[in-house]
Formats: sequence, C-alpha cells, structure tokens
Amino acid sequence: MKGNSVAYKLSPLWQRAIIGGSIWGALEITLGSVLHNLIVPMAAGTLLASLGVLTVSAISAPSIQRGFFWRAALICALLKSVSPSAVILPPMVGIALEGVLMELGLLILGTNVLGLLLGGGLALLSIPLFKAIRLYMIYGQGIVEFFNSLLIQLTGSNNVIVTNHLIYTLLIIYLSLGIISALIGYSLGKNNLPIAINPIEITVFTRVGNNLNFRTYLLLIIHIIALVSYLAFASAMPTWFAILGGGLYSTLVLAFYERPRKMLLKPIFILPVLAFAFIIPLITTKLVLVPMYGSYIFVRAIFVVVTLAAIGTELAKPAVSQLFSRGFLSPVYHASSMAFNALPIYLEAFEKSKFTASSMLKSIQGVINNSSWCGNRPIFIVTGGLGEGKSTYLENLLETLGKEKGLSFKGFIARGIGAPPLREGYNLRIIPEGTDLMLCRRIGACGLPNKSFEFNDGVIVRLTTDLAAINADDILVIDEVGRMELYGEVWAGLIEHHLTKTKNVLILTVRRENLMHVVERWNLTDAYVFDINKVGVTDAAKSIKNLVLSYHAASSRK
Repeated sequence: MKGNSVAYKLSPLWQRAIIGGSIWGALEITLGSVLHNLIVPMAAGTLLASLGVLTVSAISAPSIQRGFFWRAALICALLKSVSPSAVILPPMVGIALEGVLMELGLLILGTNVLGLLLGGGLALLSIPLFKAIRLYMIYGQGIVEFFNSLLIQLTGSNNVIVTNHLIYTLLIIYLSLGIISALIGYSLGKNNLPIAINPIEITVFTRVGNNLNFRTYLLLIIHIIALVSYLAFASAMPTWFAILGGGLYSTLVLAFYERPRKMLLKPIFILPVLAFAFIIPLITTKLVLVPMYGSYIFVRAIFVVVTLAAIGTELAKPAVSQLFSRGFLSPVYHASSMAFNALPIYLEAFEKSKFTASSMLKSIQGVINNSSWCGNRPIFIVTGGLGEGKSTYLENLLETLGKEKGLSFKGFIARGIGAPPLREGYNLRIIPEGTDLMLCRRIGACGLPNKSFEFNDGVIVRLTTDLAAINADDILVIDEVGRMELYGEVWAGLIEHHLTKTKNVLILTVRRENLMHVVERWNLTDAYVFDINKVGVTDAAKSIKNLVLSYHAASSRK
C-alpha cells in the first residue's frame, strides 16, 4: 500500500485494555461457539456477558481506572470479527455497550468497588434490553403484538401491572447477575499485583495511504442505507412489495457473501426463524392473513440477518478498517492490531480448559496472572540523535538489567574513537566478555558511509557467525543499526537471520533520523521504542524486564 509511514503512541491505559480486551475476546470466541449451539433463549449472551464483566473486573481490581472498560470492550468487539459466527455486528455492538455501561457505574459511584459493582450490574442489564431491540429489528411490531397476546392468554386479562412486574423481575435478575459477576471478578483480582505493562507510552508504526478511495466503501454504504431504509419503511409499504424487495436484496447478498449463505444452510438456524415467523401471525392476526403476514416476517428476519452479516464482512476488509487508523480513532486501530497478535495465545489457553464453572474461573485467573506480555516477540529500539549518548544509555540499561535473574545478553556496544561528529573510528565492546574489537577506521572526511569508513570484514563475519548461533533465551544487542544496514551491509544479514529464523528478543540502537526507515525496512511496526530524551533508563529497564520474562514464560508453555 502506497503512503506515508507514521508513528502513533499507545498509553499505559490502552496497553492494559489490550490485555483485558484480548482475554475477553478469547472467551467470546471459544466459549461463544459452544454456547450459541444451545437453543436456549439468551443463555449464551448472558453467560458470555457475565464472564466478560468478571474478567475485566478481575484485571481492574488492583487499580480501578476510568476509561479501561470501554477500551477493553471495544477491543473485544473488534476481535469478535474473527468469530466463526456468521452474524457478528450485533454482538460487537452489544459488547461495546457493556463496556460503556461499566464506565457509567464508575461515573455514578466513583472509581471504587461500589462503582465497579454498579457498572457490572448495568452491563448485564443491557442483555435483555439489547435482545428486545434486536428482536424488534428482526420481527418488527409483530413481536410486540405476539408477547402482548401471549400475556393476555396466560393471565386471562390485559393487565399492564402484570407485564410491568415481569419486566421489573427480569431486570432485577440481570442487575443482580452483573453485580455478582463483578464481585467475583474483584475477589479474584484484588490480591493480585497490577498487570505488568509498560509504564510509558509505546510507539507503533504504520503506513497510511495518502488518499481515501470512497469506491472501497461503496458496498458498506449501500448495505447500511438498505438496512436503515427497510427498517424505517417496510411496515408502511404494501406487504407484497416489502416481501419482494426484501427477498430480492437478501438473494443478492447471499449470492455474493459466503458467511450468511453458510448460516442459512444450517437447519438449526433457519427452521426456528421460519417457525416463529408463522407462529406470530397465528396469535396476532386473522387466519386468512397468516400466509402473507408470516411470509413478510420471515423475509424481514432474513433480510436483517444477512444485511448485518454483509455489513460486518465489509467492515472487516483491510481497506475499510484502514480508515480507522486516522485521527482520533488511531489508538483503537493500533491497539486492536496488537490484540490480534495476542489473541492466539489466549485462545489456546481457553481451548484447553473444560467448560465447567470451576475450570473456567481457574483458566481466567491463570491467564490474567500471566498477561504481562501479549503478542509477538518483543523488539526494543533505543533511539536518539547523533552524539546524544545512545551507547551510554544502552550501557547503563544493560548494567541495570544485568542484575536481574533470567536475563542474558549477547552482542556488542559501539564505542566511538575521537570526538563527534567526525569520529576517527569505532571499536566494539563485546557482550558479555567485555573484550574490544576494532570495527572501522575513518578514511574520508565526508560522503556516504562506505566511503567514509573502512570496515574490518573479519570482525563482521566472525560476530555475525557467533551471534547467529546464540541460545534461544539470549537477548541480542546491536549498537547501532544505521545507513549501512539499510543498504544491506554490515549487520543487515545478522538482523535478517534473527527476524526470519529465530525468536530471540532484540535490542537495537537507531539514530532518530533513521528510525522510520529501519522500522519500514524490517517491518518492525510493533517494536518498543525508547527515546533517550524522553524515557529514563529505570523505566526502560522495568518495561524490558517485564516483557522479556513474560515472553519467555509464554514460549516455555508452548
């Protein structure tokens, strides 16, 4: 994709939300696929929402913060797009709504356990309310008339008080379920240490196209307009016209979209919809009108379901999702990209657990306790300007990290000979031996690097061979990666070897003016960047320690 490379920052709160949203999303995908096969009204949504509230409550328990819940819910909703379910948009909206309602609890009662419990209760309240809205979208006014008629037949009277009592009882049950879920989550997480995340903002890189081509979004726009128009005007149309129009559009969608087509081929989905579509008019209208009215309700239901599936498919397309990498939505886009990297780890953890209450609770707690690292192999870049002290910073960083058990380093630190900016040459201090090797000597005052310095090819070949064969737990240190490596010289081969053939953690130093080029050259878009003018050695060491130890622990469990 043509465009400009740009860098974005993700705050510690977003990093925490990545973990919470990834765990919640893994639960939705693994457990959701099992529960949605059970034909029990609202069972799947209720249990998944309860586990979602429990999970984010456990993560937030040591340090409850506003803004965490809606972020985690939004990431979870985006991860839901990889679910095997054909219709993903309504669940995605429902999950995002749960996060917003949890935030509302904190807004009302404060960032404390009471606010957390209220938020959990409000989140579960969204389940029956959202279900009612969804049923109305699918079946229209007929669903309201159906339940009214059913209540009249069951109670023997058209008593509004009876209806209100049933509604209030249902809402109290769901409010209580949410409070209990949040309380269990808080109890599981209150004694844990806060999840170890970077105490600083992390940098993420991406390439954004210069121009937006609105033809890419044409199908998405058409489906949204069609859905809104049909829901708004179908009941006012002649019934035969609403059936014909909805049927034709649904047929076109099914011809071009595989997901809804596969869903409609399943009897477990289509038969209940068909039966319910004709049960409604049997109770709510005259017998002679049942075939026509039932056909309308059936076509409306299919239209809504397949159009929502088409909208979800269009939103998942890379060209469409790239739209969200711009402006104030960019943190959402980049956080969800990191969450997609972490998702397979959490999916594997939950797929191995039994679907019992005790087993799921243990799995959730176990995953939360081992969630410092999420995603790919950590790569760290120390950056700064020419002569600002990158090598000294790196030396101090390694000295701090060298006191930690479980961390071992192999590589080298470049030591300049003479005063900057025109150094006479560079020696390499080998890690961990501490010996010095001559890398290059200046032969020219200016010009391209390969004309300014004469390199010691023997040292380059020897170190490349030795450092290509380091142990899997060793951290490779290269000081520095610059224009020569961008040209494919000096340490370029060593870098490419480790990026393509090993899983070792890398620490690189890069001049600030070369940073974007290095990221682009080796696709290091999820590297952790420490600018020596903005991040202290202590903070950088803490981040590296937490991430590397978590990465090694996750690797050993595979």
